[in-house]
Amino acid sequence: MTLATFMGQAGLFPSHETIAKACNRSERTVIRALERAYELGLVVRTRRMALQGGKKVRTSNLYRLIVTASEQARAAGKHMARAVWRSVSHLTDKMADKVTKDISSPSFGRRYPVPQDNPRSRNELLAIIESWQT
Repeated sequence: MTLATFMGQAGLFPSHETIAKACNRSERTVIRALERAYELGLVVRTRRMALQGGKKVRTSNLYRLIVTASEQARAAGKHMARAVWRSVSHLTDKMADKVTKDISSPSFGRRYPVPQDNPRSRNELLAIIESWQT
């Protein structure tokens, strides 16, 4: 719920520390909660990179909240496939992402295109998330 409050026009990329302060929890608790959200397919994380002095450095995570059930199942499957590839093959996150990229694409194993959901506004997403608590 707290993660949704950081949604802005540029995206959703608060630090673990910022999320922890907003919900009065420790950073470790926030990390565990986010890991669980990835497993359940509620949140998708993209690692952001920037060039600093000619080197690529990791800056922050970009988060995307998943609202529809079909998207949640797809995101949870992708996360599980990545975890399996990483544990079986001892791959790094970057290598596991490459391996599972094709497997988790919406068109993998499909003969017909996936129906597209209507985009929702920020207020609609917040209303949906708030309804989860009732």
